[in-house]
Amino acid sequence: MIRLELDTLKKKLPFLPEGEPNLPEDVAHSSVVMPVFQKNGQDGFLLQKRNPNLASHPGQISFPGGVKDPDDKDLLFTALREWEEEMGAPNQELSVIGNYRGQLTHTGFHITPFLAKYSGDFKFEFNPEEVEKIIILELDRLWEAPFYSIKGRRKPDSPLLEVFYFDIDEGLLWGATARIIVDFLREHAGFDRSPILRAPNLNSAPFLDVKKSE
Repeated sequence: MIRLELDTLKKKLPFLPEGEPNLPEDVAHSSVVMPVFQKNGQDGFLLQKRNPNLASHPGQISFPGGVKDPDDKDLLFTALREWEEEMGAPNQELSVIGNYRGQLTHTGFHITPFLAKYSGDFKFEFNPEEVEKIIILELDRLWEAPFYSIKGRRKPDSPLLEVFYFDIDEGLLWGATARIIVDFLREHAGFDRSPILRAPNLNSAPFLDVKKSE
């Protein structure tokens, strides 16, 4: 069983409700909750599969979160507000542990993740207009699921990008969410898997159909 030492993480991770200092300008500032659960000897993350009819990132698997509204006092407030709106559970069921490293996406967003322990009853009155289903993802599954990546550059002089993909039962876990999970588990849970390198075989997101042969 893969376990997270939450007490150790609380001491190691900073707690910055406003997000990291010197956040990049000219991007949309957003935040997510990384909800960790510990149940029946299993540790894992709570994720959501977005409604396939949404205009933005339809059908993708992600952490609950969104873009900071002008009225939000800080990025932590944004993440907790989105948690309640999307997951249909009170934020009192979360104990915030601290910030994980922010993620700048190539689509013009900066994502600030807040790691939090979930202590609720796993009954979610989620918003079906935004969320298709809640995913209870045990960490052990990420050591077993098919794991891929593609590498490339947006422009010839751009940095080399690596996009990760987990083929889990509920669908394809990829993009910024997969990147946050892989980086976090490599740093804090000894995740040492190397992905199978694949070439892009789709012209649009997610850019890889893992079922298609090379």
